[in-house]
Amino acid sequence: MLSICETQCVTRPNASASSESVLKLLLSLGVFSGLIAMAFLHIGAWMVLPFAGLELVLVVLAFVVVLRHSGDYEKITFVEDHIEIEQSVLGKIKHVRFQRYWTRITLREGENGKTALWIGSHNQEVEFGRDTMDDAQREALASHLKRTLLKTR
Repeated sequence: MLSICETQCVTRPNASASSESVLKLLLSLGVFSGLIAMAFLHIGAWMVLPFAGLELVLVVLAFVVVLRHSGDYEKITFVEDHIEIEQSVLGKIKHVRFQRYWTRITLREGENGKTALWIGSHNQEVEFGRDTMDDAQREALASHLKRTLLKTR
C-alpha cells in the first residue's frame, strides 16, 4: 500500500487482517481440517492425519510471519533542504537523511527482473519499497520524487 503526499510518501505491507480475524480463520481451518482428517482416520487412512497437522502448522507459521511484519513501514519526508527516509522492520527503525540538492533517484532492474528504487547521495544509497510496492508503483513514486526534487532545486 502506497500513499503519496506532496511532502511525504508512506508505504506499508498489505496486511489488512487483524490478529483476531486471523485467529478465527485458523480456528475454523483447524476444526474443518481436523474433521476431514478424522473421517479419513475412521476409514483407515491414518496417514492423512499427520499431513493435515503439518499443513495447519505451515499455515499458522505463514500467518505469524505476516502479522509480525504488519507494522512495518517506509516513509520519505521532505524537510526544508533535506530528504529523510525512515524504515521500520520488526520494530527496528532506521533513519537516513540526504541533502535535497544532491539526492539521486534511481530505478534499477534487479537479478530477479523486478525494478528497485534507490535513493542516495555521496556514495550512500537506500533501497525503498522493496517488499511493499510493485514495479508500477516504484516507477510512479520515482517519477513523483524526481519532479518534486526538480521543483525545489
